[in-house]
Amino acid sequence: MHLVADVLDKQVLDVTDQQAGKADGVVLEIDDGQPPRIAYLEVGPITLLRRFSPRLARWYTRLDAHFGKGRGQPIRIPWTRVNGHGITLHLDFAADSTPIFAFERWMHDKIICRLPGASRHGTGVR
Repeated sequence: MHLVADVLDKQVLDVTDQQAGKADGVVLEIDDGQPPRIAYLEVGPITLLRRFSPRLARWYTRLDAHFGKGRGQPIRIPWTRVNGHGITLHLDFAADSTPIFAFERWMHDKIICRLPGASRHGTGVR
């Protein structure tokens, strides 16, 4: 497997075919005497920003922590929960059960719902 070509920047879909971001990074485990293996897929802006600017990633990490439980750190998905290695990567669970959509929920609750005529029901995220 060629990690950069086969995994990084691929669209990630959850079990309901909802978009759950892009594959922004991979975490490898290295055990003595064994070849490296993929342990986690990382999604989210913290990992993406770290690829370009560690300083900007640290700033965003502090900001991201305000968007709810599980935020303020890279979102790691165990590689064993990822299927498919083509145009898209598929998760074997619903992304709504993770902090992946915490920012969208925060936007909906704090901003969208306060607009005149806006719906106050649901999270705005499927």
